[in-house]
Amino acid sequence: MNFSVLFRKEVKESLKTYRLLIVVALLVVFGLTTPLILKFLPKILEMSGEAIPFQLPVFTASDAIKSYLGNLGQIGLLIAVLVSMGAISQERERRTAVMTLSKPAGFGAFVTAKLAVLALTFAIGLILGAAGCYLYSVVLLGPFAAGSFVLINLLAFTYLLVCISLTLMFSALFRNQLAAGGLALNQESPGPGIP
Repeated sequence: MNFSVLFRKEVKESLKTYRLLIVVALLVVFGLTTPLILKFLPKILEMSGEAIPFQLPVFTASDAIKSYLGNLGQIGLLIAVLVSMGAISQERERRTAVMTLSKPAGFGAFVTAKLAVLALTFAIGLILGAAGCYLYSVVLLGPFAAGSFVLINLLAFTYLLVCISLTLMFSALFRNQLAAGGLALNQESPGPGIP
């Protein structure tokens, strides 16, 4: 078995378990709701009937992009860890990895195929979610430089790829997927005093 066979196997598994659909849907919903929340927050607070002791600023597309990026760093990290923490450890636990690796397939191709499918999944989700966020931000809140937004999302994808890689490493080291996820979150979250 070479990389392409393992890659196709992982794509089929990702579609069969709805992992691809879930990740893409979460990132799209997340991307679409960020500008909507900022646009309608003053109206929502006004409709609540509570007196607000301060004046809300007028939100711009730049504010929506900053909020999107900040939330992506937190929610995207959580999605990346939850999706990839059992990628290898679950197969080791169920002994299905033994069947795959007993064929002429190397462990490197096995792990790389999993990483490639997870990267593809997050790339699709991030592209669609970012496109929705950008379009809603521009339509609802005003213009924003498209080149800067593309660069921001490339950096966000790189960050998520590092998170996925680290989680896959821990998933390969431990049979328990909770241990893999916990260690990955511990390594990826900033320590005390780090903003």
